[in-house]
Amino acid sequence: MIDDVHQLALAAIRHHLDEARARYELDEGEITIGDHRLGLSIGFEGFVRQGEQTIAPLDIQIHLDGDEGDRFRMGSLGVGSDSDSAIRSAVHEWHLLAAAPLLAALGAAVELRKPRLPQRLAGWDFFPGRMGVRGKMPGELDPSAAFYRSLLEVLRTVVSRWEKSPRFLLRSICLLASGTADAREIQAAVDGLLDPGLTEQIAALPWPLGPEAYLYKQLFIFRGGPAE
Repeated sequence: MIDDVHQLALAAIRHHLDEARARYELDEGEITIGDHRLGLSIGFEGFVRQGEQTIAPLDIQIHLDGDEGDRFRMGSLGVGSDSDSAIRSAVHEWHLLAAAPLLAALGAAVELRKPRLPQRLAGWDFFPGRMGVRGKMPGELDPSAAFYRSLLEVLRTVVSRWEKSPRFLLRSICLLASGTADAREIQAAVDGLLDPGLTEQIAALPWPLGPEAYLYKQLFIFRGGPAE
């Protein structure tokens, strides 16, 4: 099954690159785009049955130029009527959450709609992944809402303190938040590592509480140095 997921993830990347009309090469299960090489590691521990549905939890790491794969690591959850549809759903979600913003940062953007978020933040090129929400999405998480703008301002403050790089450099921030009627839990990671300071700043925002539980996650990629 791991090999099947690997092939589906590679196919999603190749489809994206074809849509972007980007030049690339496939070599021994990895993809070369310009001067950069992408490899994948797949984590999958099996399907879960929930009533009539099959759930496929995936953990996919993208190794950029041989790194450890933490910067752009995102879990995804596929739901379908059978194992095949669940896996395909999980790979599709992963592509939107993590692969698409990374490929855009490497110069292979596929714009399906007008961007609702800024394209630069604190002097860095800004590539937000698709927002992932389980449960009912609170209105506060709409990009036009005052709460979401305040969240971006926290990111802007943090990123403004990063040292500028004269060379091409990609960095990431990953946010995870869950809320119920009377509690919430927040995590923030920088370059794949949990950042207590950023977590504290993000948690201090007035995250929505309501009668329906929700889970929010989003990966933000920042590009410094000369554009490619």
